[in-house]
Amino acid sequence: MCGIAGYFGFNNISDHQIKECLDKMKNRGPDNNSIRKLRFNENINCYFLHTRLSIIDIDERSNQPFFFDGLYLVYNGEIYNYIELRLQLKSKGYRFNTESDTEVLIKAYHCWGEEMFDKLEGMWAMALFNQHNGNLILSRDRFAEKPLYYYKTKQGIFFGSEIKFIKSICSQNFSINYNQINRYLVNGYKSLYKHHETFYEKIQEVDLSSYLKITPRIEISK
Repeated sequence: MCGIAGYFGFNNISDHQIKECLDKMKNRGPDNNSIRKLRFNENINCYFLHTRLSIIDIDERSNQPFFFDGLYLVYNGEIYNYIELRLQLKSKGYRFNTESDTEVLIKAYHCWGEEMFDKLEGMWAMALFNQHNGNLILSRDRFAEKPLYYYKTKQGIFFGSEIKFIKSICSQNFSINYNQINRYLVNGYKSLYKHHETFYEKIQEVDLSSYLKITPRIEISK
């Protein structure tokens, strides 16, 4: 149950906002917390925050954000077929320094790009930044087992495993979405997943079985 959060856009995030967000993320990952600030083209900033609950390869070598050849990854979940994928990648010449599914994920994207998602079996919420082309990818598993929310402004996009992470990293409160509350009370929890809305105005969920590519324009793919 790791925690992920971050920002991608033209603004700078203060140390105070980062600390406040990491403090709120501790409940999702007591074993490690880390931050990475990245730049692209001198005007786009990317912040990755991660708190880790160590399950697979508990050594610090598997801490996140995880880096490989211009790719940066923060991820929550478990890839059930990571051992099989690692064997496929080894046959293509990839070498591994950890026993984690995190390293398999980032090298799978390096090898197959977005076709990687067709190969994954598991549950996940992830953010991946490609420093070669400046793209950010947000992805969620097929059944939306792992939560992932985002808030888009003219200056960029905030994301996180929980809405309170987004509220703290952007230092903003959000109005209650009464339409979503009414929908829930009248039609039950299944009605919540028929829309991208959440219980807060302006905050959306990444849809199940989808990934968003932010360039910074948002493209949604199933």
